[in-house]
Amino acid sequence: MLTLYRWLWYLLPANPVFQRIIQGGSRRWRHFWVRTGYLGALVVLIVFGLLLGGGMAQASITQLAKAGTNLFAIVSYGQVILVCLLAPLFMAGAISQEQSGETYDILLTTPMSNLQIVLGSLLGRLFFVLALLLSGLPLFSVLLIFGGVPMASIFVAFAVAALVTMVVGAVAIALSVSRKGGRKAVYVFVITIAAYLVSCYAIDLLVRNLPGAGLSLGGAKQTTVLTPLHPLLVLESYLNSANYQPPTPEDLADRSWLVRFYLGKPLAAFATLSVLISMALVLWSALLVRRIGQGDGKVMLAVKRWLRLGAEGRRRGRARTVWANPIAWREANARGNRFMGIVGRWGFAILGWLAAVYLLLAYHNRWPTFLSGGPMDDQQLSGALLALMSIELAVIGMVAIYMSAGSVSREREDGTLDLLLTTPVTPHQYVWGKVRGLVSFLLLLIAVPVVTLAILSVYQLLSGAKVSYSPMSMSMSGSAVRPLFLVDAALLFPLMLVPFVAFCVTTGMWWSIKSRGVLGAVIPTVAIVGVLSLFLGLCGYNMAENVPIVGPIINAASPTTSLSMLMNPWERVTQFGDDPIFGRISLFIAALLAGGAYSLIVYGLLQTMVKSFDQTVRRLSGTGA
Repeated sequence: MLTLYRWLWYLLPANPVFQRIIQGGSRRWRHFWVRTGYLGALVVLIVFGLLLGGGMAQASITQLAKAGTNLFAIVSYGQVILVCLLAPLFMAGAISQEQSGETYDILLTTPMSNLQIVLGSLLGRLFFVLALLLSGLPLFSVLLIFGGVPMASIFVAFAVAALVTMVVGAVAIALSVSRKGGRKAVYVFVITIAAYLVSCYAIDLLVRNLPGAGLSLGGAKQTTVLTPLHPLLVLESYLNSANYQPPTPEDLADRSWLVRFYLGKPLAAFATLSVLISMALVLWSALLVRRIGQGDGKVMLAVKRWLRLGAEGRRRGRARTVWANPIAWREANARGNRFMGIVGRWGFAILGWLAAVYLLLAYHNRWPTFLSGGPMDDQQLSGALLALMSIELAVIGMVAIYMSAGSVSREREDGTLDLLLTTPVTPHQYVWGKVRGLVSFLLLLIAVPVVTLAILSVYQLLSGAKVSYSPMSMSMSGSAVRPLFLVDAALLFPLMLVPFVAFCVTTGMWWSIKSRGVLGAVIPTVAIVGVLSLFLGLCGYNMAENVPIVGPIINAASPTTSLSMLMNPWERVTQFGDDPIFGRISLFIAALLAGGAYSLIVYGLLQTMVKSFDQTVRRLSGTGA
């Protein structure tokens, strides 16, 4: 018994790796700023929810309780999404950080067991993410004042977020053990998480009202087989049980106990799967942890050849033509020529386009929707398309930030940057080539919302669909008729979107050059882009409805609000219905000025980076970064 106690003591609380990570990370300012930013994001979500729901302005206790319930749902979903974004930053370098810091070989020569190394690295990083969750507990407690939020709901929301953190950490440990790319796995990791959350949720929405597909037993208001596999769907099944509830025991009476448990209790099934998957990944990582320095076995080499990963899987072919700037060519082509990269990008594009086409077909053929059970109207169509393209914009921005924030840090860690400094490549070629190559790589992702708008424009031209609306202008009373979509949106939106993506890439590059690691570059980049988009979006959205010319210009600076304005300017832009020709000219000017402003910022940042590139890079290289 004493031996078991000592083994458990040194495996968890007295684990040297765990103690070193906790003691070292707790003193870092960037962890403090991450916690501050996380709390700030939750506060913004609460304020935003109060503005949408009316908050304390509700007249009755019933309305106040309803507003509190809606606000709690917004904050709960936001917490899970924030955890999915922040957890990879803490987790992805769990073992690769030891490897890049040249301390991993020493770590493997110590008497520590494989399980100690893996659990120490996992729990050390997991501690910081769980601390983030606990720091938001007072904000959730404040929501109890509104009423309508049971105490159990708070614990469920935190349990789902903690389970997501555990799974993300276990997957990150497995990636770190099986890969040799240092921080390279973080990009694939984050992109995969984002793609999984978006695609799984979208598929669930499509199959809720398809009982014959075998994925839902009772129609649009019942959960599907995908619910226990998705944290947001699990939360929805608990917080919105009136419209999204598990099958009843009577529906599952003829099924096996395993199916009854999986479909009938989504939260318990999600918790069970999370624990089992995490344990399996930890044990698998413990078995392979000491094989990193010994090379891959035959099975791993066969898997890499099949997936075309690494040098073993590269195909031999004819020589390719390199651009005048080799740095730009490498960023645009070398990143996306792997099997998983091609599948990820094209899968994102095809799913986005298919979802838009499905929504148009549902509207055109008057198919019933899972929200109301009746035919889809123009408001539901516009809301669904705006939500779809907003998610796509969020994914594009996140991918641009993560890729650019690690573009220089990664090369500094694997030694590629030192080799580039010995070549004739100038700082101007390097910096401008990085930005040009990354933007070129992201063009396929940028094309997803742009082509979607083009599809909407073609549908508008062919169908000539008209809908009624309430004019904003005082000179027009009653109701009027407008086109379903503005056909100019597909031409105007890229004028702002491409420079905005270049701004995200340039900002990430700026901090990547100045930071020693990916985490130190991602956090300020996300903060700058997020605060700027939120501030301009909130201000511009209201100004566009009240201030001519200037309002649309400010509103166009934020991608989501600009998209909403371009899709339906009759109800978003003041006086647009009075003079549509002048209104279209003002939208063109707004998109042009917003894109021009971002272009000027990008140009200024690039010139500054070129001038200080040598000094900054050599200073960080001299510190051993």
